[in-house]
Amino acid sequence: MATSFSESTLYFKCKSRYIWIFDDTIVLFCCKEFYKFGVCAREQICAKGCVCMKFQVIPLIYSANGQFKNTIRFAVEFHENILPEALVYAVGQVQKRYPYYSVKIEKEAEGFVLAENNQPFIIAAGEKPVCLNSKASNMHLLAFAWKERTVWIDISHFICDGNGLAPLVKTLVYYYVEKRYGVAGIDTSNIRMVTDNIPEEEYAYPFPATPLPNENSLSIPQRTYDPFLFPDELFDGDGSYAYNLQVSQKALMKYAKSNDGSPVSFVCVMLYRAMMSLYPNMKSDIVFSIPHEYRKALGRPLSHDCLARVLTAKLAAKDRDKSAETLNTAVRGQIVLGSDESADIDSINGMLQLNAYMQSLPLEGKKQAMLGLVAGSLAKNTFGVSYTGNFSWGGMEKHIRDVHLYAGENNRHQTISVEVFTLGDNFSICVMQPGKNPVFVQELIRCFASCGIECMLVSEERFHLADYELP
Repeated sequence: MATSFSESTLYFKCKSRYIWIFDDTIVLFCCKEFYKFGVCAREQICAKGCVCMKFQVIPLIYSANGQFKNTIRFAVEFHENILPEALVYAVGQVQKRYPYYSVKIEKEAEGFVLAENNQPFIIAAGEKPVCLNSKASNMHLLAFAWKERTVWIDISHFICDGNGLAPLVKTLVYYYVEKRYGVAGIDTSNIRMVTDNIPEEEYAYPFPATPLPNENSLSIPQRTYDPFLFPDELFDGDGSYAYNLQVSQKALMKYAKSNDGSPVSFVCVMLYRAMMSLYPNMKSDIVFSIPHEYRKALGRPLSHDCLARVLTAKLAAKDRDKSAETLNTAVRGQIVLGSDESADIDSINGMLQLNAYMQSLPLEGKKQAMLGLVAGSLAKNTFGVSYTGNFSWGGMEKHIRDVHLYAGENNRHQTISVEVFTLGDNFSICVMQPGKNPVFVQELIRCFASCGIECMLVSEERFHLADYELP
């Protein structure tokens, strides 16, 4: 049955494409001249016979290989078992609200593009992630899974970062809670809804066509480190393992602020002290890689794309006896210097130069260029520490027991990664290791306790990240 779309139909323009939302169907056209559309056909038809345009990829996608999956897994654990029909409803609402995540990778000439994908998102039963950009995921780079009390969101880091994913998580939880419990009293001011007029900033290609002016460019010398790397034999070798901790936000922030710290710098200091306790004769540096988003410098605060670069900070083993305030100041100073807006602009302009150079390369050349860049930015570090920032749930946290954000790569098997997220009155701290061994986490908990901060081990588990297929 064909349906006529009129100017009154809800639509918005998305990267030179017009998107109509009608009932449960997302319809994409390349211009405003269109014919009648069969709701069940999910075809794109245009009076001009145009072919719908495709999304330009962020160059990072060319670094994809078996050692660099670059996928994120976000887990939301509720207090009660998942109601499947409520989850199906919530995922449907997510697909309506975030049409720019309905994409698949396609090869075009000597490169990749992100093409529209109108297939429904997959919701898999069980904790194992499906392979992204494959038939198992309906060719999507985003998929869902559930088991007992937990919902998992698997997404390619090539199309978002933690700050890009966070709004989607809140939208999913809101519509799940709406169907399961009702949403009376929920503050929706910071939740993206299907009724929104989607702003162009969310989906527009974030990088400018020409370099950004940078009159105050800082000349920050490149530093070399001799980082401590965890020995392979420390872990059981059976795959990635996570220890999920919770710490009171109030207690941590009170101590951190009184010692010239921030959540990131304070967690780094706790990790450092745990290392010094476990390895009292260590002489190597403890080196931290810290993702830093540069949306502000780009002028794209709402962009969903992966817009982060990696900062490096270190604490030397010889400083083991220095005060918490001194250590916090040292880490914060390195973060402040590395995250200066002029450094962000330099990084953005460098990316523009790289992208321009890559346009002339064949596909294999693009891959090698990006692999080299990624290898440098993900150089060997003792810890990777990421903090998404203060995350307001609008009252939905009363239904949630815990949240975890999983990441990690096969080529970083001697590094421990730490993701910090907020949930209600607590920080959720996910410590991800190359394998199982509780000795470090136990020492970390003792370090928090020595500061008068209770740190609880909520759960531990073997975890898996989604793989993907390239065309």
